[in-house]
Amino acid sequence: MRFKGDIIITDPCYIRKDCDFETWDDYNLEDFGFKTYMCRDTIYGDWMCGTFNSDTKKLIGEFCADGGMVGVFLLEEVLNYNPDFDYHINRPWTTTLIKDFDGDVEFKVIHEEGVYEKDGICWKAGDKWKDDSLVIVGKGNINFFTSQTGL
Repeated sequence: MRFKGDIIITDPCYIRKDCDFETWDDYNLEDFGFKTYMCRDTIYGDWMCGTFNSDTKKLIGEFCADGGMVGVFLLEEVLNYNPDFDYHINRPWTTTLIKDFDGDVEFKVIHEEGVYEKDGICWKAGDKWKDDSLVIVGKGNINFFTSQTGL
């Protein structure tokens, strides 16, 4: 999806006004005035992630999920909906802010498979394993990627 402006990456539950609790739908926010956004489940549930500059590998920010969801939003649309939202300022561990982003953002599910080399508590050597993880990738005037850093 194409974004132009200040963007935030966070759990949609953090931007929701309490009065909208009953009608809020993380996948359909047009009724709340959002036009440019993307949301999906994290695969893992609650998590902590870092957002890194793809070119320098330096940390841009962090974000987390308490509702098992993640979203990318234009900060202007968030503040139009909820003028009291300030997590990007007062709770920076919850919300990555990328100022003046101009580019494309996508969710990527990374699928990995392998074979256990040694016996474990719940598997035997030779058993197959598989794992899916979610990353967010931005390409534009600022290139970035996310990586899970904790649960």
